[in-house]
Amino acid sequence: MRCEIRGPLGSTLLLCALLTGCASTVQAPYPAIRADSSPAALERGAAIFHASCEACHRGGDVETASGAPLHELPSYMGRFHASNLTSHPTAGIGAVSDEELARAIRYAVSRDGRLMVMPSYGMGDKDLAAVLGFMRSNHPLFTPEAKPAPRSEFSFIGGLGFRFITGNEPVQRPPIGIPVPPKGPTLEYGRYMAHDVYDCASCHTPGFSPDKTSGDEVFSGGMAFKDSEGNEVLSSNITFHGTGLAHWTLEDFTRAVRDGIAPDGSAVRMPMPRFRGMDSDEARALYDYLRSMPPRKNAVEGARPRLTATFQRPAWVTAAKGGATPDAPAPTPGVVAAPAKASSSEPASASETGSNPHASAPAPSDSRPPLPSPAPVDASKLFTQFGCAACHAPGARYHAQMARAAGRTEEELVQWIRTPARFLPGTPMPTYEELLDVATARALAQWVKSGGPATVASTTH
Repeated sequence: MRCEIRGPLGSTLLLCALLTGCASTVQAPYPAIRADSSPAALERGAAIFHASCEACHRGGDVETASGAPLHELPSYMGRFHASNLTSHPTAGIGAVSDEELARAIRYAVSRDGRLMVMPSYGMGDKDLAAVLGFMRSNHPLFTPEAKPAPRSEFSFIGGLGFRFITGNEPVQRPPIGIPVPPKGPTLEYGRYMAHDVYDCASCHTPGFSPDKTSGDEVFSGGMAFKDSEGNEVLSSNITFHGTGLAHWTLEDFTRAVRDGIAPDGSAVRMPMPRFRGMDSDEARALYDYLRSMPPRKNAVEGARPRLTATFQRPAWVTAAKGGATPDAPAPTPGVVAAPAKASSSEPASASETGSNPHASAPAPSDSRPPLPSPAPVDASKLFTQFGCAACHAPGARYHAQMARAAGRTEEELVQWIRTPARFLPGTPMPTYEELLDVATARALAQWVKSGGPATVASTTH
């Protein structure tokens, strides 16, 4: 005889069952992988950590991987905070075993056995050991921080949805024995980078299902995130369809992924990380692999730029705009600017001086007509045009850094603006070296030091 429970009691029991399911633990193995602290492994581990981990685990106002709120996730899912990965024995990972860390990275399962919203990485054993080695190193990112990260909490709806989509089961992959393909500009290595190291597939495929990256929508974009202003953004279609990366050259792609600058000169939208450690072989492998995937039509709202065959790329550094170097005014037609004096920390490049790098500098002539002063730089306009306001305007995630920036020397700020990864390899800030010459960056630095960012319209989350 079947017994049915109806009414309030039945609804209560069903609700309890659902809540218990949301809070239940999962089974995932502990990979027998130990940290590799060899010099080569530390270099490799640093490149992967800076590209794939630092953006979430280091807050904008700190210099350690002590955790940060994950504003990028939709608020309806709950409140989430990345873990403290510093070497502190209780608040951080100082007392966490290599096997526990390997399980968290490979299966996205926490120490208490619950699925996390972080991606699970299928990187090979050798690369995983390298990441563990870097996390165990004495790098300043892991300086002990005694404040524990707040616990992540699903909302009721978010918890139900996450359990339904994932089945409350971790991704299926072996605990050990995953190889790293030979590095080179090959489709095999490109697939490895796109799926298992940089995890392009998870972010650029809609939904939360663990199996989504093997489905028909892979790389078509549409995954929902929050930008640094708290606005919803959808990940771009990165297949080579007309609504995606069609007509992007390898140079366009490399600059966008590595430096954060799109082909139209704009900053790549947050929360897209910058893969600073990506070398030419990795860039070619990743580019060719994405080109090999079936083009998928998906005109993602807000994604840009969609290029055409006749798209005119901007001149990245124009010596006639704002002055070529700190020591030479802008050239006028028919007059070659004198080469700049190179500083010990930042030698002037050929593009900055406006000269041919293979030709000798012309001899100075007393009979040359006087050169006009450089055109004035509208620093406030540049601050908005290049996407700085989205992160540094009042109310934005990284606005607090502007107060500290005002205390730096002008020369330091110039270098920070043009090549931020020189100071902080994992920074999400784009590299503006090709967009801003030294003199223009100097004008922007002076504006920052004078308190200019505080006058920009506030942002809200």
